[in-house]
Amino acid sequence: MNTPQRAVTARGAIALILAVLLVASCQSMDAGDTKKAAPRLPDVREFEDVLVPREMDVNRDTSFVYRGTGAPMGLLRLAGSVEAASLMRYFEVNLPKDGWKLVSRFRAPQSLMVFQKAERMCIIAIEDSTFRTFMDIWVVPLNDAVDTSIRK
Repeated sequence: MNTPQRAVTARGAIALILAVLLVASCQSMDAGDTKKAAPRLPDVREFEDVLVPREMDVNRDTSFVYRGTGAPMGLLRLAGSVEAASLMRYFEVNLPKDGWKLVSRFRAPQSLMVFQKAERMCIIAIEDSTFRTFMDIWVVPLNDAVDTSIRK
């Protein structure tokens, strides 16, 4: 009589061990997924009120941002693997959130967007190339001149 009872106990023990292993493996799979999720990086704000997509890399050698007594102004030169149409939509949506008004836009292989805010203008030139997209962002004062060149 002990033999059939031992078989039932052994089967129960094996079933219990398999259930525990199954639960443990499912928990480890869930834990691995949370480790892979990276936090979203913020977009770039070289100018205080002009948000630039983080997918575009700033060329620090050819860019110049002047921070005087007023709001920052200057030129940002960027490049990245983002389509020009997507960049234009990005600025059409995000710049008005910071108080910029779209004054004009021209869509072509070399596109241009012009925004105005109070006493400043933001001019965005976008050029779609074969492998990368190039973009210049100018933020300049309206009806004013700023000379930041080196005097000889």
